[in-house]
Amino acid sequence: MLLFHSNLAPAMMRSRPEYELAEVACLARERRVIATRRVVGWLMNHDYDAAETLIDVLTSLEINGRWVGSAELKNGEVADAYVVAWSDEDWYVKFYVDGAEIVVNVWSCCWDGAVH
Repeated sequence: MLLFHSNLAPAMMRSRPEYELAEVACLARERRVIATRRVVGWLMNHDYDAAETLIDVLTSLEINGRWVGSAELKNGEVADAYVVAWSDEDWYVKFYVDGAEIVVNVWSCCWDGAVH
């Protein structure tokens, strides 16, 4: 069974987001964002400027985002997942805030439902 990004496994669900969106937006505006190669590659392959798109999507979360769940990543961090309306598309974004490095670490950022 192929799971779309928006459908997090119920066992991994939490009752509320782990991170404050105001903090996420502030870090994004300060360009304190890193992403996986897969995320950057997907954005570039679809003709987006990866850095600017990540900043725009992350700073849109407070107004246009809908939290869809949180999950523990393979590295042990807890990531929040959102669907956010941006640039005439619904986007799926999954991230965590790395407290040691003080950056937003993005693990997914693509059109909602897109396989990447």
